[in-house]
Amino acid sequence: MKKTAFILFFGLSVMTTGKALAVGPQYFQAMKNSITSLDSVYAPQQYMQLANTFNRIAGVETKEWLPDYYSAFCYTMAVFTSKDKKSYDTYLDQADAMIKKADSLAPNNSEIITLKGLISSGRIMVDPMSRGKKYGTIANQYYKQAEKLDTANPRPLFLEGQGLFYTPKMFGGGKDKAKPVLEKALDKYKAFKPESEIAPHWGKKQAEDMLKQCE
Repeated sequence: MKKTAFILFFGLSVMTTGKALAVGPQYFQAMKNSITSLDSVYAPQQYMQLANTFNRIAGVETKEWLPDYYSAFCYTMAVFTSKDKKSYDTYLDQADAMIKKADSLAPNNSEIITLKGLISSGRIMVDPMSRGKKYGTIANQYYKQAEKLDTANPRPLFLEGQGLFYTPKMFGGGKDKAKPVLEKALDKYKAFKPESEIAPHWGKKQAEDMLKQCE
């Protein structure tokens, strides 16, 4: 309850103090507070609340790509933590809209391209049998592109390994195929240094947990 109350309070403060937020330090602190909350949420409703908060920040800081990026990330994670398949495409449509905005502000950005791949992976969850091949291919294309744009970025490699982990052996996946990819991703995570405290840094713990399951 305290966490949810904080998110709601913070969202309202962003909406009512937009002019103050436009000042550099206030923007940075607003983002930092929201990302701190993002690191500890696990429920779709919480992700949606944070998406709204990032949307409000984006509405003020129209030249910054990170609020749009994090909004898209929240919508996508709402899919991966929800059991309501009927809502998946709606969430992902919102994620697509926000990541397109981020892409227009920061073209050829490895983090943005990586998230496009994760959004494509989310589309598979609506109906894996009919969507797996199409969106799995699209997601992997994005991950390869993201890796080329920034070879130090561990996230595209982690998501590539995650995709292999959940792909049945008969279709070229499985734990044996995922393990070396996840190991390389973890090596990159250990060496990776985010550009700032509000730059993307997610995925390391998930990669570690998944690698343990490959043993």
